[in-house]
Amino acid sequence: MMFNYNVLFVDDEPMLLKSINRSLMDEEYTVFTAESGTEALALMQDENMDIVISDQNMPGMSGLAFLEKVKINYPHILTIMMTAHSDIQIAVKAINEAGVYKFVLKPFEAEDLKITIQRGLETLQLIKERDTLLQQVKARDAILKDLETEHPGITQVERDDDGFIVLS
Repeated sequence: MMFNYNVLFVDDEPMLLKSINRSLMDEEYTVFTAESGTEALALMQDENMDIVISDQNMPGMSGLAFLEKVKINYPHILTIMMTAHSDIQIAVKAINEAGVYKFVLKPFEAEDLKITIQRGLETLQLIKERDTLLQQVKARDAILKDLETEHPGITQVERDDDGFIVLS
């Protein structure tokens, strides 16, 4: 891992959260847990999260409602939904309205969960690298624009029919 990542699990089953904590204790990211969407949102005000993994069926606030709030308030967070029921309508809403990255069906294997999280963290790393490169390109474009303003034609390149640069 290149960065220290935080992963938040939200589920109303305390024993599942303890099991997840035990399974992931040796991983290279910090695991946080919350037993409801409300508790998770409160925690997220104090801690920066990179990935949020939420159960769908929870009392009070459903996982979908919670993940929609996460998307609005924390659009940079990658979200994953856990569910014991494969409901296509919920899946479509989760993708379209909450921007869910992936679904995990319960019960799941610890190794599968680790791989899912690892892929998510790799995706976040690629997004960060892409954003850094885009900033560099924009900075260089601004320099070229300033040069063109000061010295009109300096950025123009003449090429022959084969694409080679023609030196005058």
